Amino acid sequence: MKILIASDSYKNALSSQHVANAIEIGFKRVFDDFIYEKVPLADGGEGTIDSLKNVIKNYKEIEVDVLNPIEEKIKAKYILTDDNTAIIEMAKSTGIELVNESKRDVINSTSFGFGQQISDAIKNGSKKLILTIGSSATNDVGIGMLQALGVKFYNDKNEEISHQHILTAKDISQIDNFDISALRSLRDVKILIACDVENILYGKNGATYTFAKQKGAKSNEIEFLEQSIIKFSSVCERKLQKKIHNEKGSGAAGGVGFALQAFLNAKSRSGIETVIEFINLEEKIKESDLIITGEGRVDEQTVYGKTIMGVLNIAKKYNKPVIILAGALDKGYEKLYSYGATSIFDITPSNLPLEDLLLKTEKNLIATSYAIANTMSISLK
Repeated sequence: MKILIASDSYKNALSSQHVANAIEIGFKRVFDDFIYEKVPLADGGEGTIDSLKNVIKNYKEIEVDVLNPIEEKIKAKYILTDDNTAIIEMAKSTGIELVNESKRDVINSTSFGFGQQISDAIKNGSKKLILTIGSSATNDVGIGMLQALGVKFYNDKNEEISHQHILTAKDISQIDNFDISALRSLRDVKILIACDVENILYGKNGATYTFAKQKGAKSNEIEFLEQSIIKFSSVCERKLQKKIHNEKGSGAAGGVGFALQAFLNAKSRSGIETVIEFINLEEKIKESDLIITGEGRVDEQTVYGKTIMGVLNIAKKYNKPVIILAGALDKGYEKLYSYGATSIFDITPSNLPLEDLLLKTEKNLIATSYAIANTMSISLK
């Protein structure tokens, strides 16, 4: 039997490669003679570049000085392939994992560092950008990113606010006009967004109501952010003569998806679909007898473009069984059975404090995989 292990990472605990290794260890204790293929996956969030590096033959990693979401100086890497395609992971510069939980402050956070990555890739001659924009810490509708690319923003008194300081989410509501002449140099650059969600810009399924709270926004800040973004969207529609706010993925990364589509004519695509194409996952699934996938949390949001759905869609096409291993299961995970999941398991054995569970993730994942393999061995006898 050939087993394909194609999982996302378990956030804050294990990389996708370490997840695959742990599952293999558990299964090999029972089925040592099976054939195992491990394919680390990502859906546009953290770890996407590491997943793609496994299949890109010729590339170089470029390190650039950037500001993280709370304007601390850090270094962020991106990939430049031999055909001058830049693959830039937003999580490397603007990711939520870059900010200690005690310091997370979405109102005063910026996507400026992501713009610095993009600017550096353009300076290095890239004419095609693949931007993975998951796992961000920001809700600034991309104004920080645009500022780093040279866009100037003005208030209703025609005073430039973008030369005063790095723009954050608290500045969105002041914007009444902008100058995009600096973006002319990007006209010939093809930009593809690899996005891990399909949320629109605002509304009950928009960027703020869906994601701001988990990025640290307080309840009294959420409505301020929502109204600020609605106003900014209106300004953009008036100036750019485009209606983007209802486009899929416009609410990704706190509205960075909107900014990329509206200002840079970027095309949005599912992050997992982008990764699947790069690594030729369909062929690997077709040639396997069993697929094991998973991610840190599996819930009702999983069906909206996450890694597991990418795997399930292909496996269903070839009638392949799929086992899902989750760091934690939450409301709505049952929906995945209707999309082709064979079995879904929660590796968490008890209601211990989160910090304790994270430390035991690898141990619990190996134990769960071993238990599943044991059950399989009984049914195969």
